Amino acid sequence: MRGIRMLAIVAVVVVLGVLVAVPAQAGQATAAGTASAGSAQVVRNGHTFTVPSVGACSLDGALNGSSAGVTDVGIVSYGPAHSACAVDAAAHTSKSVANGTNFTLSALQSYGGPTIKVANYQVTCLLLPVGPMLLGSSVGCLGFLFRSRFRMTSWCRSRTAGGRLLANVILNEVILPSPNDGSITLNMMHIVLFPGGVGAGQIPLSGDVYVGSTACSPTS
Repeated sequence: MRGIRMLAIVAVVVVLGVLVAVPAQAGQATAAGTASAGSAQVVRNGHTFTVPSVGACSLDGALNGSSAGVTDVGIVSYGPAHSACAVDAAAHTSKSVANGTNFTLSALQSYGGPTIKVANYQVTCLLLPVGPMLLGSSVGCLGFLFRSRFRMTSWCRSRTAGGRLLANVILNEVILPSPNDGSITLNMMHIVLFPGGVGAGQIPLSGDVYVGSTACSPTS
């Protein structure tokens, strides 16, 4: 039996500026305040698998969110999660925070890639009168056994032994609207599956997986 390849992310990061900035499309607005443990949309062999925002909160909806966990077998799973969104209109401040557990991406395993796991994580967006601050992108680990090449930077890539690109992993992805209105979106981890396509004879696989997402924008 082939051994399981597993990658557990280990990092503790406090973000006070932009690490990986991606401008949003013109006219794309950032929600007043949101947070979730993540979401996913993966297309495998023509079939779309969607995981809506896990345990999400929003200043425009439920101020507190929770989830017992979501699993798409063989693709991705999120463990129990909870979030809280709050605003102080008088002080013109808002805070959106999400806590997630037991994230697992197993979709790459059948292609010779690693299983990516995160035991627990938190992501926070705090908006002050002086501007937004991304005050928490902390990750805990489960331990790992890992054979494929994988380099931990703010932009990572996972390849098989043959060199085919399996995924791009963007850490602390910051998205700014265009035109910039002072709002900000942070994805603690954004995994882009097979950006260059799969190998010959392999089942097609593509999509985006997010781990820890939050956003905040100026309050009135």
